[in-house]
Order: sequence, then structure tokens, then C-alpha cells
Amino acid sequence: MFIISILLPIATLLLLVSYPAVSSILISISLLFSLAVSIHSIFQKHKGTENSREKIAKDVLVLVFTLLLVILLGGLAGLFAVQHAGSQGWGMTAGFVLAMLASFAVGYTVNKIAGKITKA
Repeated sequence: MFIISILLPIATLLLLVSYPAVSSILISISLLFSLAVSIHSIFQKHKGTENSREKIAKDVLVLVFTLLLVILLGGLAGLFAVQHAGSQGWGMTAGFVLAMLASFAVGYTVNKIAGKITKA
């Protein structure tokens, strides 16, 4: 599974230039694959424990909520970063790099907060 989780994003990046429609399909497959691996690890973590249904439901809900929050806030942060770079006249490449950095920062922050919620 580790090899697949590395190869799908690399294949997506390589196909992005040549075939944009295929890259969006690979992005969807990569996202669904990582979601399936995460849910599988949640099931394995709580296998045979007491009150496993409640724990599994809580962890899956936190995972889905975290994913949606990262997508929403990362997209907004990227949008604002591109808008700021465009208004400053820095160019498209700088706007893309700023959007990626803003999205990663939002994802990291939300991941740390969700980790604290899950441990509680």
C-alpha cells in the first residue's frame, strides 16, 4: 500500500502536463484510496475493543470532518494567496507557490487540532 500511496501522486503530477482530464481522475482515485486506507486503519485500531462501534464512528466522523475542513480552508487560503500575488504583480508561478504553501499550512494546523480532538 505504501508504494501505491507514493506512485499515485507522482503519476498525477507527470500526467498533469500531458493529459489534464486524466490527472483529475487520478487525483480522485488517490483521494479515495487514502480515505479507504485511513478508514481501514481505524477499523484495525479498534478491532476487538470495548465499545468499538462508538469509537469507530467517532474516529471516522473526525476524519471526514477534518478532510472537509482542510479542503474548504485550504482552498480559501490558496484563493486569497493567488489574489494577493496577482494584485502585487508577482506572476502566476509565485501565486501558485503561495497557494500551495497556504494550503499546506492550513492542512498542518487542522491536522494538529484534529489530532488533539481524537486523543481526548
